[in-house]
Amino acid sequence: MPAEQSRAACCLIFGGVLERLPKLRIALAHGGGSFPYTIGRIEHGFHMRPDLVATDNFRNPREYLKRLYFDSWVADEAALRYLLETCGSDRVMLGTDYPFPLGEQVPGAGIERLALDAAERARLYHGTALEWLGLPAARFA
Repeated sequence: MPAEQSRAACCLIFGGVLERLPKLRIALAHGGGSFPYTIGRIEHGFHMRPDLVATDNFRNPREYLKRLYFDSWVADEAALRYLLETCGSDRVMLGTDYPFPLGEQVPGAGIERLALDAAERARLYHGTALEWLGLPAARFA
């Protein structure tokens, strides 16, 4: 599944979908799979082989990290920290992989292990998801 998420992100970027549909909001499961963790290699390919990679989109793929959303279920504390550092907490939201048995058994346990401040935890637990859905927090107060 991590490879599938990365391939999906690359197809959206290199196929020009995100350029043609600038208001489209996409959320990738499993922390975006291997996409955020291989962005350097993807970007390198973009620069070195534009004839193969940049045929429908001439924008650097790294720029799309701020156009995509990612869930937090990566099953690894270091991976979640990297995801937050690379993409920002404004792009990451709580993910559990529910109802699948390989998912996070206690929703939010991975986020809690990072010992983030209250504002960043709130952002991950609901703030980013509400933004992605286009819903105001006041609706749930």
